[in-house]
Amino acid sequence: MDRDRLLQDLKWLAAGNPQYAGTDEEGRQNEALAHLMADDLLLGYIDDREVTELFHKIRRG
Repeated sequence: MDRDRLLQDLKWLAAGNPQYAGTDEEGRQNEALAHLMADDLLLGYIDDREVTELFHKIRRG
């Protein structure tokens, strides 16, 4: 993933685009899923296994 693609995808999520995140109701973005997707996009951009593993460890608690 390159920076331009990351920015494009994050802008879609930030705009509340339900196309990229499952909806609770028609036309409404599922915010929890959008947050998870944003996390995954950022981790994909970083592309560092150790960072990803630590991030998931922190998220799980």
